[in-house]
Amino acid sequence: MAVFTEDNKEFQTFIDNTNAIITEVTGHAKKEDISELQRLVSNFKKKTEDFYRTDRMLNIGVIGQVKAGKSTFLNTLLFDGKEVLPKAPTPKTATLTKMEYSDKNIIQIEYYSKEEWEVLEENACVDLEDEIYTSAREIIEMVRRNGVDPVPYLEKGKDILEYESYDALVSGLNNYVGEDGKYTPIVKAVTLYLNKEEFKGLSIVDTPGLNDPIASRTIRTKEFMEVCDVVFFLSPSTGFLDKSDWILLSSQLPQKGVKKLVLIASRYDSGVRDVLRKQEEDDIFGDDENTTDNVPKACRIVKKKLTKRAKAKVEEFVEDLEARESSPELIEVIRQCAKPIMISSLAYNMIGKAESEFTKEEKNMYSAIRQFSTDMDSDLNLLGNFDEVKALFREVVTEKEHIFEAKAKGFIPDAVEELRNLLLSYQDKTNQRIKLLEGNEKEQLLEQKKLIESQMNNIKADIAAVFGELNAKIESEKAVGIRELRDSSKDYLNIRERTGSKTSTGSYTTGHLFWKKTHVYTYEEHYSYCIAADAIENLKKYALEASNQVEEVFSEAMQMKEVKRKLLNVVVNNFDMGSEKYDSSLFRIMVEETISRIEFPVFDMDISDAMSGIAGKFNGELTSAQEKTELSTALSKAISNIYGELCDRLEKEVKSFETKMSAISQKVEESLLNNITEEFGNLISQCENKENEIAAYKEYAAILEKKLAELKA
Repeated sequence: MAVFTEDNKEFQTFIDNTNAIITEVTGHAKKEDISELQRLVSNFKKKTEDFYRTDRMLNIGVIGQVKAGKSTFLNTLLFDGKEVLPKAPTPKTATLTKMEYSDKNIIQIEYYSKEEWEVLEENACVDLEDEIYTSAREIIEMVRRNGVDPVPYLEKGKDILEYESYDALVSGLNNYVGEDGKYTPIVKAVTLYLNKEEFKGLSIVDTPGLNDPIASRTIRTKEFMEVCDVVFFLSPSTGFLDKSDWILLSSQLPQKGVKKLVLIASRYDSGVRDVLRKQEEDDIFGDDENTTDNVPKACRIVKKKLTKRAKAKVEEFVEDLEARESSPELIEVIRQCAKPIMISSLAYNMIGKAESEFTKEEKNMYSAIRQFSTDMDSDLNLLGNFDEVKALFREVVTEKEHIFEAKAKGFIPDAVEELRNLLLSYQDKTNQRIKLLEGNEKEQLLEQKKLIESQMNNIKADIAAVFGELNAKIESEKAVGIRELRDSSKDYLNIRERTGSKTSTGSYTTGHLFWKKTHVYTYEEHYSYCIAADAIENLKKYALEASNQVEEVFSEAMQMKEVKRKLLNVVVNNFDMGSEKYDSSLFRIMVEETISRIEFPVFDMDISDAMSGIAGKFNGELTSAQEKTELSTALSKAISNIYGELCDRLEKEVKSFETKMSAISQKVEESLLNNITEEFGNLISQCENKENEIAAYKEYAAILEKKLAELKA
């Protein structure tokens, strides 16, 4: 880090100034506000101390949900496509893995602590389908199945294993992070120290994702992201930037200090396969704008679609940041996501390999793409598109010093903005307090409190009615959804019969006993046939339509604006909103916060095994009645399995959702009754010495105003 040096004086000035603010507001501010300011100072110290370590490396994080393809991405980027980092198909195996350089090949394993394991065991006993509990059950079951006694490992906390060679380390790694690794379920994090020159100066982390259901791993991920410099964010092409991804990218991702944010549309081949179709012989309209029969055009269609979505989401977010007067540096980092890079690690790893060397997954993809390709090598290069990522990675490593310099320059501005936002929030709360006290006498507040207490039972009954009606609607929509799932499945059972022709040769003989002549002739024979690709296409279309139908069950039942309106009507119907005796603003904020906590489940069907089963069993043109029947039966069975799985998941999700709604209903009651009663109690108490209380709040507001002006200057 020769291009800059630590300015201890400037950092210490910020710390001293912030501590001075803490001292000045103590006695005015709430305890939790003081704690927030103290955390800001503590985090600032940790970040700057970490950054200016003599052995500080460039921290690169790879983030994305489970099944975003993070491990395959890193294997392609760092290990020439070799499966060094095992795939993590379920949350239970999504271990945080860090990679750094060392002259020795070492695996450092961090196990769960005894306290963390106790939480997992408690969660495993909860009979709910939330991912927090299902993952805990899977982990506990995996430990039992593997015959591992976790206690000795939990007690020692860490293991450091040294290997004679890099290859030996790779073969030993699966035991600790592999899907079926013996110790995988008790491992929280792994650090690989690799004797490979390309890792020098870098610390690369494959994260479980910030939506990890295991809380302790989420905390560890966030700790790393706080000091991260570069982020590669992976979102699958088939569900690009869905709700969960966007929450991860825009809300949960700690953006402080990240100077390079690269958005990757992973599994590009899956997105492309969704728009490929064979043109019908009698199709007078040709290709439509959303489908095609060749890979290059399919790539253009998908790239245009994904880029348009990324640009729209980024612009919407930037507008919000600008409205909140966020720093130009943060806005610039977010703008980097407007041009995603489309990649298929799978396709890239297939380039140059013989078909006999393909893995099962690669064979499946090859079979699906081949019928739309005239040049597979060229199309695999187009789908892989990984050279762009490798060039970007090399550029990031080369620009390491510039990234560090930008980060160093951003420490004070970022910290000042964070401090400013905290003080603004305290100022807003203080001004609200002043307004409430100035607008209400003790007698008015007592009357409002009395009104609330007299209406409590009515409020509870009305809240129960709102959520009871909601649950009834969910059940009704569930029945409709199941019926529509069953009805729509019939539309995909019939496999199109194609027509082919072949030229055959026949012969006949003329002449008599002593002289004969054989005549040869050709004729065209027409026949009908089916192909597996059409069955697979039906399967994909049904899975997509069925998943959408299931999600509509919740979106149709839960009209958010309508639920909000009904809950606010609970307040309106129980109180005279025009009365000077009643202040409705206390309720409206709580209702808004309650509604914002409601989330819909997302359904994503993995039908790769079913597709592979059909592709592997049926090849070429199927002409016999038996072959056609067998293909039809296989398709029917696969669709039936999808229908059954979705119905089961819908049933479980509805039950889970109703449980959540019950908890939220209880929370609404607490928010609208208990918290408000406490609020009134505080206000009434303050009204006993109203003038002094208002004067104290105004003094606090003046201090905040002064400090904000100083920060702005």
